[in-house]
Amino acid sequence: MSQGTPSFILMTPSDGPALNLRAFPIFSPLNDEQLASIAALVRLRRLDRGDVACRKDDTADGLYLLTSGQLQVFEITEDGREIGLNLIQPGAFFGELSVIDDLPRSAHIVAIAPSVVGLLPQAAARRLFYQVPEMAEAMMKHLAGMVRSMSRHRVLLGIPNAFQRVFTLLLQMSRSMPGGLVVVQDVPRQQQMAIMLNTSRETVSRAIAELVQAGVVEKDLRRLIVRKPEMLRQWAHPSGSPTRATKTGPSS
Repeated sequence: MSQGTPSFILMTPSDGPALNLRAFPIFSPLNDEQLASIAALVRLRRLDRGDVACRKDDTADGLYLLTSGQLQVFEITEDGREIGLNLIQPGAFFGELSVIDDLPRSAHIVAIAPSVVGLLPQAAARRLFYQVPEMAEAMMKHLAGMVRSMSRHRVLLGIPNAFQRVFTLLLQMSRSMPGGLVVVQDVPRQQQMAIMLNTSRETVSRAIAELVQAGVVEKDLRRLIVRKPEMLRQWAHPSGSPTRATKTGPSS
């Protein structure tokens, strides 16, 4: 993680495309006039890989919007290990808890790819949440979804076998495409998955290799094609049919 939190710098039109708030589902209840007034307040900055978007315990300063790239949310344990919590994709936002309760940031967030992040200042974001009923409803639905996601992640980390944690994560990330093809889009790097699953990169690599060797998944650039979804589901389940690796592989 890079040292220091760089300040936000206003980007000129020549720096990249204009901010499109329609790309953020959270703003879908708003009309064009409302979106234009919000967009005028957003400050943008670029992040290189490894740059920090915000740190745990930073003072609340507004709602962050990821327009491009990819970010990772993580915690640091008392012994200095990084534990990944989740990934942030374009069209998502973060920092909403600090907007709502005005308390410091609750986690570290770092860029894991070149990214562009926007910041809607704290006062403007609070007005949006508290004075626009449609946004308040959208935020409640978002927070409910976030609680459910955190519950799934807790269950994931509670699986004692590291290989099954990998299988379960891939199962959770898999999506059915038109035509019935099941894929895992934008697969995290193995080190990122290791952090998310509290295991080693080598363990992640071996678990995915087991899936590929058995024909359960097929690598395709930055995605995995799940050729045998039911088998992946069985291997992810504690009572399912484990591979040789889950019997002999490390548990952490």
